[in-house]
Amino acid sequence: MEVGVNNLRDPYDLIVIGTGPAGLTLARKYDELMTGKILIVESGDRSNIDSDAQKLNVVKATGDLPASAYPLHNQRVFGGTSIVWAGWCAVLEKRSFLNGEWPFNYDDLSQYYPEAAHILSVPEAVHTYPEKPFPDNPNIVYKPYYFSPPTRFNELCADWVTKSTSVDVLFNHTVTKVTIKNGIAASVFVQASSNTQSTPVEVSGKRIALACGGIQNARLLHLSLPKDNELPIGQYFCQHPHLFLYTRLILDEEKLRQISYQPASKIRIVDAIALSSEFSNAHRLQSATFIIFKKRRIQVGNILGRSRKVISVISEVRAEMAPLPENRIALSNFFRDVLGQPIAHVSFKFAPREWQATYEHLNAELIRSGLGRLGVPKKKGAIGGGGHMMGSTRMGTDPKRSVTDAQGRVHGVENLYVAGSSLFPAVGAVNPTLTIVALALRLADHLAGGENE
Repeated sequence: MEVGVNNLRDPYDLIVIGTGPAGLTLARKYDELMTGKILIVESGDRSNIDSDAQKLNVVKATGDLPASAYPLHNQRVFGGTSIVWAGWCAVLEKRSFLNGEWPFNYDDLSQYYPEAAHILSVPEAVHTYPEKPFPDNPNIVYKPYYFSPPTRFNELCADWVTKSTSVDVLFNHTVTKVTIKNGIAASVFVQASSNTQSTPVEVSGKRIALACGGIQNARLLHLSLPKDNELPIGQYFCQHPHLFLYTRLILDEEKLRQISYQPASKIRIVDAIALSSEFSNAHRLQSATFIIFKKRRIQVGNILGRSRKVISVISEVRAEMAPLPENRIALSNFFRDVLGQPIAHVSFKFAPREWQATYEHLNAELIRSGLGRLGVPKKKGAIGGGGHMMGSTRMGTDPKRSVTDAQGRVHGVENLYVAGSSLFPAVGAVNPTLTIVALALRLADHLAGGENE
């Protein structure tokens, strides 16, 4: 139910900060599994995007993307960024799991994909048919993207929030700090998002979970943890480079049709091809998917001296990038938000040479197997970020290179957790929402099992 600061049921068993896909999935699943009081804090409004709350997203930026690119993908409103999400869904590639970049194996995550798919209203095929190797060359895989309607979490969770007797939701209030004492997160301070004169209110919780997005999770940890902590908070920040109108893709139409997923009902799918995880690892390549949009020509073409039907399309590339410590989120030394706190300073640059190598290997494999070829990439093709803020509070086993453990618990704080794509230690090339939801379900299972006690 909706509450105000004057009728909070302090203390809470779980406090969740943020109402996007990560926060609402975590809170709802925990409520399903456990008996206890949950507080969800949302910086924005229940139904309207409040301009004052949105001002809290302002960042200082240096590097390849302007400061205006970041607030677009951090909506302070019930439902979070799901209200602007386009619905792209795919499972992460196995490449980084095979490399041991994630602190658990692929099966440990993939068991949560079926429930995540159900929540996002995408077909079972999203996890049963995540990709398929071409028979002519298993180094190349067909990788479909499946589309959610898209699911709007404000709509999905509206009845639950209203009817649940164990869940309180505090709107239009921002968590300004998590109080940490002797390695325990004791409470949070909340303040009215648009009232700079309001008095912060302290609320205590047995467990606290940050689900504020890839930038704000790191920022809130910067504001909360002792200044002398040695965790790499904010480092290894990643985006998904999108290379628009990158190159022409010529592909054997019959071979693609034989291998592509053919839905029984009207499910929206976008086809793509990529190098297999095993091939990518063997050649030390980052992942990249070459999109085959529906607006494509079917024509008679010549591949390796044989005439056949081919698809000809200008492909967009969705690429992975390596996590780099110099790409980071810090606190500004000069600029503060309307609540008087330092805003985030985002330093970020792409690494173009990585996807150039992937392009060259994919082209060579297409030609070698007679499946097709790529055209010469456009030197001045537009490069943009996918709006996927990832990796700034990454998982891992080493506190020198990670912020949380394999469950999402902040190193050195026994009851403070993080949810969302800021956990990704390696980001793959596909959209993160399906994996965000799967990770939130995994965290809820962990908390319900009491393994942190």
